Amino acid sequence: EPLKHYTFTKVGGNAEFLAFPRNQYELKRIVQFANQEQIPWMVLGNASNIIVRDGGIPGFVIMFDRLRDISVDGYVVEAEAGAKLIDTTHVALHHSLKGFEFASGIPGSVGGAVFMNAGAYDGEISKVIESAEVLDDNQEIRVLSKEELNLGYRQSVVMQKGYVVLSATFELTP
Repeated sequence: EPLKHYTFTKVGGNAEFLAFPRNQYELKRIVQFANQEQIPWMVLGNASNIIVRDGGIPGFVIMFDRLRDISVDGYVVEAEAGAKLIDTTHVALHHSLKGFEFASGIPGSVGGAVFMNAGAYDGEISKVIESAEVLDDNQEIRVLSKEELNLGYRQSVVMQKGYVVLSATFELTP
C-alpha cells in the first residue's frame, strides 16, 4: 500500500503490509503474529512527523488512525495513542483545563508525544502526564506511572525499550 496516501508529507514508498488496529487487543495480535512469523513491524502512529523513503518499509506498518478516543474525567484527560495532540488540547480547552497549551501547535499523535516526551514553549509531556498504557516487549499490556516512564529531553523508557504507547492519562488544572 502506498504510504504517501497516509503521511502528512504525501510522499514515500509502499508498506509491505499496512494495519489499522481498532483497539489495543488487535494491535497485540498483529505484533504477536509478526513476531511469531519473524516479520518486521513498526508503528507510524498518524504519520505526521515522518518522511517514508521511496523504497518503502518492509513488514507491517501499523497506523493508529482508529485509536483516537479522548475522554475527560474531572481534571484528567485520557487519550488513545492515535489521538492528535492538537485535538487533545482542544478537548482540554473545551473542558476549561489548562497545562496542555504548549502542545496546541504540535502536529503529532499522543503516542508519539509520549514516546519522545514532546514539548514546546517551555512545556513538555513530562509536566502533565500521569501515566501511560503500553504494549511492552513481551507483548503484555501494562500501565507505567510518570516515574516509570523515565521521561527526559526527547526520550522515555518507551523509546529505550521499544514499547508501544496505547494511551496516556494527563493531569491538568482548572
